[in-house]
Amino acid sequence: MTLRRSLLLAMIGLTALGLLVVTGTATVMLRAHLLDRADDQLRAAAEVARYRFQLEALDPVQRPRTVREVVSVTEFLIEIRSTETGTVRMVGTAPVPARPLLERADLGVTEPQDVDGFRAVVVHDRGMTILVALPVEPVNATARRLAAVAAVTSLAVLAVLTAFARWVLIRRLRPLNEIAAAATELADGHLDRRVPDPPHGPRTEVGRLTTAVNGMLTRIQAALADRERSEQRMRDFVADASHELRTPVTAIRGYLQLVRTGVVDLHARPDVLRRLEQEANRMSSMVTSLLYLARLDAEPPARHAPVDLAALARDAVADAAAVEPDRPLAVAAPEHCEVVGDEDSLRRVLANLLSNVRAHTPPGTAARVTLTAGPERVRLAVTDDGPGLDADAAAHAFDRFWRAGAARSEADGAGLGLAIVAEVIHAHGGDVGIDGSTVWCTLPRPA
Repeated sequence: MTLRRSLLLAMIGLTALGLLVVTGTATVMLRAHLLDRADDQLRAAAEVARYRFQLEALDPVQRPRTVREVVSVTEFLIEIRSTETGTVRMVGTAPVPARPLLERADLGVTEPQDVDGFRAVVVHDRGMTILVALPVEPVNATARRLAAVAAVTSLAVLAVLTAFARWVLIRRLRPLNEIAAAATELADGHLDRRVPDPPHGPRTEVGRLTTAVNGMLTRIQAALADRERSEQRMRDFVADASHELRTPVTAIRGYLQLVRTGVVDLHARPDVLRRLEQEANRMSSMVTSLLYLARLDAEPPARHAPVDLAALARDAVADAAAVEPDRPLAVAAPEHCEVVGDEDSLRRVLANLLSNVRAHTPPGTAARVTLTAGPERVRLAVTDDGPGLDADAAAHAFDRFWRAGAARSEADGAGLGLAIVAEVIHAHGGDVGIDGSTVWCTLPRPA
């Protein structure tokens, strides 16, 4: 059973039950009220009848008139029994029963009682037993009429309420059909499907559900897109790594085959050992970088401690000067510049940036390391006097296994240095970019 039908049946059932309770209560209360009024009239009529029938012995002519004046109802019945004679006399306009009510009534009860369709009161006085009764049928007829009118009215109200409730449910639950249709289309692969905004705004229950579903669909689409990009990136990474590792492996296998077959004499050709060592070192460096990137992808640096970035910059420049003494290197940094991060990872960032300068600029080209502390972020920039990169090249500079063109230099590398820099900076909550011959990155300052 659908939610709309369940709600409609529940509303109709509760309304019908309420109308039934109201109708029954009203009918019972009206009948009780009419019986109370009849009882009051019977008590008054019985007292006056007792008094008037006592006067009958003195003036019998006045009895019929005085009785009619006393009993202020349209139908009544009065029975009088004399204890001396035992005869019963009946007076009134009500239908006379075949058997006197005095023979069936409880004569010891002075309160109103029900006797074969009559409401009767019995009084005793001076050798007489007087019974004043009213038929109950008019009261029951009035109660039945009320019940019939209430039943017809209730059915009309229930029909109108059913139509109105059905219209309201269809109108208010229409967004649920949209949500179900969106979920179905999402399962069919339509990731851009969204639920239209409800007509009554986002503050209603259906509106909040619509907002939540649209947000969920957006997150699902983004997650699937991220997974697809990640899978494509992994495929490209594996393909590039296989391609890069194939060159040194092929060179090493070729040289070893030449040595094994005796084509090359190591005593006559010592450069073969040097080439073998160079290719092995290149492959080792590439594998080390790949493992480092894999660790960054799986688990970013977890150690976050205060680090003096200015001291790291000066140490990195000193190390680069020791490797290449003829290259002019300078540092522009405050005495202290503290950030929160992993010291080893940040040292590797500076080492990779300066190594990138050595690999992609001619010997003797000057370079500068600039450290600027802002109110919220620290900017680290490494600038060289080389030709720099254009916008298209800068857009791919941080891709894995990407190398600068011939205009930059003829140096050969694995193309992982700037990729490692980007991963480390992003893991620290920073940004990285290239402007011409300047590679910059920003890191958040400690609170």
